[in-house]
Amino acid sequence: MELKLCLTDHSVLQRNKNNVSEHRFSGSCSSQGTVWLTAEDAQGVIKGFEKLEAGSADGKKFQGVIAGLPVGGPYKLKISIGSGREKLLLKDIFVGDLWLLAGQSNMADSGLLPSQADVCSRVKGFYMDNHWDTARDPLHDIMHAAAPVHGGRPSNPKMVRYRGAGPGVSFGIEMEKLTGVPQGLIACAHGGTSMSQWDPEKKKLKGRSLYGALYERLQMLGGKVRGVVWYQGCNETGSDENVERYEKALRRLFAAFRRDCRDPELPIVFGQLAACIKQPHIAYTDQRWLKVRDAQYRVGQTLRNTVCVPTIDLEMDDPLHMSAQGVKQLGGRFARAAFGLMNPGAVPPEIAFASARCTMEKDTHCAKVHVKFKNVQGKLTAPGLASGFSVVDKNGQLVGEAINVRLDGDTAVVQTAQPYLLFAENYCIAYGGMLQPHANITDEAGRSLPCFMHELPRSRCRVSATLDNALVSQAIYGADDYLSLALPGDLTALDFKPAAFSGFFLPCPREAGELKTEPKQYCYKFAVNASEDMQVDMLFGADASFVIYQGNKELFRQCSTNPVIQDEYVIPLKLKRGTHEFYCVFSSNSGNGWGICCRFMNKQGKSVPEFIKLH
Repeated sequence: MELKLCLTDHSVLQRNKNNVSEHRFSGSCSSQGTVWLTAEDAQGVIKGFEKLEAGSADGKKFQGVIAGLPVGGPYKLKISIGSGREKLLLKDIFVGDLWLLAGQSNMADSGLLPSQADVCSRVKGFYMDNHWDTARDPLHDIMHAAAPVHGGRPSNPKMVRYRGAGPGVSFGIEMEKLTGVPQGLIACAHGGTSMSQWDPEKKKLKGRSLYGALYERLQMLGGKVRGVVWYQGCNETGSDENVERYEKALRRLFAAFRRDCRDPELPIVFGQLAACIKQPHIAYTDQRWLKVRDAQYRVGQTLRNTVCVPTIDLEMDDPLHMSAQGVKQLGGRFARAAFGLMNPGAVPPEIAFASARCTMEKDTHCAKVHVKFKNVQGKLTAPGLASGFSVVDKNGQLVGEAINVRLDGDTAVVQTAQPYLLFAENYCIAYGGMLQPHANITDEAGRSLPCFMHELPRSRCRVSATLDNALVSQAIYGADDYLSLALPGDLTALDFKPAAFSGFFLPCPREAGELKTEPKQYCYKFAVNASEDMQVDMLFGADASFVIYQGNKELFRQCSTNPVIQDEYVIPLKLKRGTHEFYCVFSSNSGNGWGICCRFMNKQGKSVPEFIKLH
């Protein structure tokens, strides 16, 4: 008498919705007759399970079902046929919850040993060589895996491993504590694997594909599990094409898990990409890493009965892999997330982005982004300076790190170096926007913020490009105080040349004698084209006294000082359709002035002037 499916000592049978077993079994035999089941616990034979009719045998095959066995264990099972000439004895059997563990290396036990995970007799592992035993690291052992796709075989000699810590065992132990139910962990992960290798379409390849091998193991154990724990994504960041396909592929994979587990509401918890320490031989980029993290976050926020678990704050062992302590923490986070899906309201949901709005820093006219979060326990906190926020463009490309982050309850106020008026149109706020962003913000329960990138609501204002093409005169020596500034009468004698552009402003030429303190002025000339009649604001900045002329008409005179602040001065203008020339007479402040900046804004969202290149 031989069982076909993997029902062996130390097995965990998946409970049904009534908290009892419903496990079908089959195998080969030489006897005919009724298949009997006897079940014992520590007190003896369980009432109703003394030689219970469980199935039938025809002399070649037998089949049956272990039905109604309550959640718990350990149980001893005796399966016999007819008079009992053929029988099987099984010990240390539990009824509880089964979980598929899948993905790549941070799921596949890549943390340096020794493991930080505990051991619990009620938490079992279905190892890759298809045997059940008490769960302990390493759960994943591809060198001895039965499925050909892993490249090993059960008969391979034992190896001494220095890596082998993963999140699975800690997940199982924490789940057992939270639920009081025995746990079974089905090891299916393989390091360095891609979404294409996990393609559900390859199920037909059976054990020669990763998904096929997972499906075969699922069927060996009865075809039903409580949920899936998944960690993968690093391998997708090798190309822009993979990154763009990632979210769709992940949703497709999760749909396949639910289809093949015959549960449309199957709980799925999955890890967001952890840190990656940049190395010369590692081709990963901040942009790709962020876009995968952001895709994972979106899936967790929009796909029912899934949770994306942050990992960005967890300890690392090497440039790509979390440490034994890190994966232990991750296992606990996975468990609490899964328990929350199984029991809505039992644990607080993960911290999530709620809203973002932009205000202007009055001294610099740069953007301050107020990022509000929901599900925060207590308030946001960080050891030392709060960090992890950055500014990226609309395609996730890093623009710059935050200058400062101030935490206020459930809100992070992020000070940036980007202009307020251009922020919503051109940039996104991001948390975890780099390979290793040193992200350290949690709530008072120690739960990390998720990684994400998010656009801000766009203002009605429309802003022109920044002035980066103008002409500037040679130094005009003479008084340069506020009252002495004036447009020269003979502009043709000024010997205008193209002005340099630096960042957001046009600096003074600063001739060889710039360190001398002789008073002198400069004259800038620039022009715009108005496509229609318009009422706009000229937004101007300078770090010394200046006067602006439209043609030869004085528009605005201002005393100013360091530094050059973008959009510091607002000058209302009415422009007729056509070309308009402007001059700015700028004091050098005795050689200490740096320059000017300019652009235009239409508060009604209508057209703005366009700068014209001058020669």
